[in-house]
Amino acid sequence: MDQDVKELIDRVFDEGARGASQPREVIIRLLELDPASEEVAYLRSRAAEMAHLATGNRASISGAIGVDMCSCDMNCKFCSFGTAWGLVEEDVIYSKEEIIELVREYVEAGVTTITLRSTEFYDLNVLSEWLADIREAVPGSYLINLNVGEMSPAMAEAAYQAGATSAYHVVRMREGIDTPFDVKLRWETIDAISNSPLRWLTCVEPLGVEHTNEEIADRILENLAHRPYGMSVMARVNVPGTPFEGMEEISEERMLHLLATLRLCVGTKVRSCGMHPAVPAALYSGGSNFTVERGANPRDTSFNTDVWRGFTVDEARRLIEEAGFECRPETYDPRFPADGKQWWKVGDPADYVMPDPTGPCCGKRA
Repeated sequence: MDQDVKELIDRVFDEGARGASQPREVIIRLLELDPASEEVAYLRSRAAEMAHLATGNRASISGAIGVDMCSCDMNCKFCSFGTAWGLVEEDVIYSKEEIIELVREYVEAGVTTITLRSTEFYDLNVLSEWLADIREAVPGSYLINLNVGEMSPAMAEAAYQAGATSAYHVVRMREGIDTPFDVKLRWETIDAISNSPLRWLTCVEPLGVEHTNEEIADRILENLAHRPYGMSVMARVNVPGTPFEGMEEISEERMLHLLATLRLCVGTKVRSCGMHPAVPAALYSGGSNFTVERGANPRDTSFNTDVWRGFTVDEARRLIEEAGFECRPETYDPRFPADGKQWWKVGDPADYVMPDPTGPCCGKRA
């Protein structure tokens, strides 16, 4: 092993453990390593240590529900829902009652977070109105994450008051080139989330073989500047019928390399990192979460009435526990009853206040 590289990795780990992140040139240097090298194997092992340190040995399972499978006129080149590709032959939309039953199945199976994912123009007000009913019908200390379209500060606050705990939003790789979205608008939504009581979750995605180390490093640093709670990496699925059909897929080996670099270079500034689609090795390369998916999926042409690619909650939990993590909500605190009637902005125990039983939202930061 190159001793200079080993010393660099160790230094990055030590600095990250103290809460520091890394500059662009260091991120690029680590990304330039050969994914099959001894140095990257060491990088991945140190990233795994960082994951246990940053999370307190906790890992999470998100049960994602694709609420609606509808054609979308935005026509992002990597998304199977694009109207121009003609892959969505019939709209399929879950009802509130169907979503509640899916949430119940997920929670009973042991998920720690419910992610409600919609297409770009699905009415966020509808989902927000359903959140209280979901909480009442399915008690538990699980989180609710929204993966929806653009939102204003007022919409983010309203979603939190309705019962959401986080929101996922992302400026995609080559946003404005492979998509028609205004990058400025995407960042405005991210700031609306990040500055609200919601936690902001994001990703470096969708990653393909053509994306350069410089592009990836820039996206990591741009995300970090907007204060994410979680940041992961996601490979692009080159769906048949989309413009990326037939293009070489980014390798699992390279994705694990990217995950490890991300985990080390953001240090403990970011609580949770992961990799999607899920692979067991991610838990030994800096990952601390898995996502199980059902319903509509922009990486597929079918509405998944069962779990996507056969990856179940039971399998995710088994892998997490084998890797030495405890599978429970990252926000677990025994002072808050799991009765479905109280939800909160989550953080370190020192940040909590005891709930006010007269308030609509209990346990917000003081």
